[in-house]
Amino acid sequence: MDVMYAQKRRVRSPVGAGIFYPDNKGELLELLGSYGINSAGSGCAKAIIAPHGAWNYSGAIAANAFSSAMGRSDRIKRVIILGPIHEPQPNLTVCECSDPQNKREKGLFLSNSYSFYTPIGNILVDRKMTKQFEKSGVSFEINDIPHLEEHSIEILLPFIKYCFPGASIVPILMGQPGAQLIFDLAQGLKTIITPSIMEETLIVISSNLSNNKDENKARILAEESLRLFKDMNASAMVSAILENRLTACGGALVVSLLESGLLQKTSCSSINNFVSAVTVENNTVYYSGLSFV
Repeated sequence: MDVMYAQKRRVRSPVGAGIFYPDNKGELLELLGSYGINSAGSGCAKAIIAPHGAWNYSGAIAANAFSSAMGRSDRIKRVIILGPIHEPQPNLTVCECSDPQNKREKGLFLSNSYSFYTPIGNILVDRKMTKQFEKSGVSFEINDIPHLEEHSIEILLPFIKYCFPGASIVPILMGQPGAQLIFDLAQGLKTIITPSIMEETLIVISSNLSNNKDENKARILAEESLRLFKDMNASAMVSAILENRLTACGGALVVSLLESGLLQKTSCSSINNFVSAVTVENNTVYYSGLSFV
C-alpha cells in the first residue's frame, strides 16, 4: 500500500535548481519579485515562447514573456508546457542545443509524475489531459525518464507557480524533431484543446533562438528565427529547419502549435530585444521572448 501511494504521489525532482536558478525559496521569490511580473501589465497572450537559459542570462526575458499573459491569470487553470530534449551536456550554466543530426530519443514524452517540484511549491500534473494526449497520436508515450534528466521545461516552472499558483501543468518533451512528431503534436493540440478549454489554458514553448560557435552567425540565425516566428508561417518554418536556417532550440514545437490552428486569430510579437550568452563550449546562444495575442 505504501508503494502504491508513493507511485501515485511521485514528484519529479529538479536537475537545474541551484545551477540555472536559485534553489532557495527566499532567494527565488526575491528574484521573481525583482522582475516586476505582477505590475508588468494586463496582457492576454494565449501562448508564449520563453527561453530556457540560466536565469542570470535569460530570466528577465522569460519574466516578460509570462507578464504578457498576466491579464488572464485569474482564468488560467492549466499550462501546457512544451520543451525540447537536449543531448546530455553536464555542468552547463548556459543551455546548449546540439546539431540536429544527433542521437536524441524520438518521441513525444508525457510525464507519469503526480507533480513537479519547485522551490516555491510543487505544481500538479493534469493527469486527465495527459492521458488524452497519450491516446491522441502514435508518437506520444508516458515516460518519465526523459523528464528526469531534461531542464528545458523545469527552468520555466517557477514562473508558472509564481504567476498562476493554482494552475496544473501538462509537460510534453519532444525528442529529435521529425515530421511524424510535429504532426502528432499538432493533431493532439487541435483535438484536445477545444475553444472552451483554450479559454482557461496557456501554452508555453520553451525555446532559445540560436546557438553557433560563430557569434555573427549566431546573431544572423537568431534574427531569422525571430522573423519566422513573427510571420507565423508553419510551412516556411519547416523549410527553414530542413535547410538549417531555423536552429531555434524548440522551433519544431512552434511549428506544431501553428499547425494545430489554435493561434489562427492571433498575432505574434517579440516582447524584448534578444540577448546573448557564451557557453563553456564557446558557442553563442541568443534568447528572446514572444507572445501570441
